[in-house]
Amino acid sequence: MRQTLFPLVLVCLVNVAFGQVNKETLTAINDQVQIIDGYSDSEVFTLDPEEFLDRMADHGAELNGYYEHERLKKIVRKVGYRTADILTTFYFWNDELIHVIYQHRPYFETTAANGQKVYDYGTTYVAFESKHYIDNGKEIKKETSGKPLADVKPETAFVKYATKMKSLLDNKYYNKETYQALQGKWLFVQSTNDYIVFDGTIRFNFYNGKFRNRLKTKIEDGVLTCWVPMDERIYQYKIVEVTEDVLTLTDLFTKEELVYAKIE
Repeated sequence: MRQTLFPLVLVCLVNVAFGQVNKETLTAINDQVQIIDGYSDSEVFTLDPEEFLDRMADHGAELNGYYEHERLKKIVRKVGYRTADILTTFYFWNDELIHVIYQHRPYFETTAANGQKVYDYGTTYVAFESKHYIDNGKEIKKETSGKPLADVKPETAFVKYATKMKSLLDNKYYNKETYQALQGKWLFVQSTNDYIVFDGTIRFNFYNGKFRNRLKTKIEDGVLTCWVPMDERIYQYKIVEVTEDVLTLTDLFTKEELVYAKIE
């Protein structure tokens, strides 16, 4: 009897202890979210749709990162689907994801002058909401209300996605001066028909005056890495010099020096 009772008591004690720790963690997360939402002078950095989407949204998309004391605290992403906006808010504490609020916000329908039903893309309501509490990269609690839209599959991989978006935003934020210097149109001096254009963190290549491809970029330790989405190939260049007029890169694969002149 005693041999059976002891394991049961032990299991109960472990469950009580875990519940207490979990409750304290949830309280801490709620307090941290409240603090983050209370920031009023955050520095806002934006990713253009081309920077965080693999395909364009039906009705626009935006992603903003909010920095306080040079650390990312919140990401707000809105993607316009055919019938609704999908709004996701990610909260970070000490560079770790702690909370996610995910919403399906359908557009209201209005009647046009011809009597046809149309969507009012500027007015939405919350039809479905899920709240996710994250600790050490794992979801410890989930709350939902409402019903997901039939034509929108609810997201689940929030930790992986948030990590990716944080990396993109941090790269843009901590290298903001270099990215700012790169913006614009640069003519390849060895060929007057070849040029590149930097727009945000996107690089556009033009050969013989015609568009060739679009590459995403990141800067780390003075090295510019470029890659085509959905392609395993990467291109890396040492940023030798970037001024108001001249951009000099060294191709780390071919060791070729590439010089560009600013024209726009």
